[in-house]
Order: sequence, then structure tokens, then C-alpha cells
Amino acid sequence: MMNSSNTDTEFTMKQPKTLPTVNLVFATVLSLTLGSGGAALHLASQPTLTEAQTRVFNSAIALWTTGTTTLIGLLGVASASNNNTPHE
Repeated sequence: MMNSSNTDTEFTMKQPKTLPTVNLVFATVLSLTLGSGGAALHLASQPTLTEAQTRVFNSAIALWTTGTTTLIGLLGVASASNNNTPHE
């Protein structure tokens, strides 16, 4: 006869553990990427831009592109680290 406390934990799957550092870096990059994307979208909707606004717009586009690439890389790292953990 099986103990009822064993059956509760026997069939539950363990959640994959991600490093807190990865989560913090991911949240930081995500917020910067969304902020720069929003700024670029706002500036792109303006009829004319000053020289300073054009420089900010170009910087926002560059940060958006870099941030998006970095997010994809971080998701790959988090996925790879979860796949390399031994299952018990």
C-alpha cells in the first residue's frame, strides 16, 4: 500500500531552475529593449525630427536591434542550461 504523502510528490514534475542572474539580466534587457522600441516608435510617428531627435531615434533603433538579439540569445542560454540539468 502506498503512502498518500509519497503519491503527492511522486508524480509532480520539478520546475527547471534558472539562475537568478539570468533572470535579472533578462528583465533588465527586456525593459531597455521595450523602452527603446517605444521611443523609436514615438519618434517615427513624428512628421519632422530635429537633428538631436534624429540622433536619439537612430540610437533607439540600434538599442532595439541589439536588445532583441540579446533577448533571443538569453532565451537560448536559459533553455540550454535547463536541458543540461540532470533529472532525478
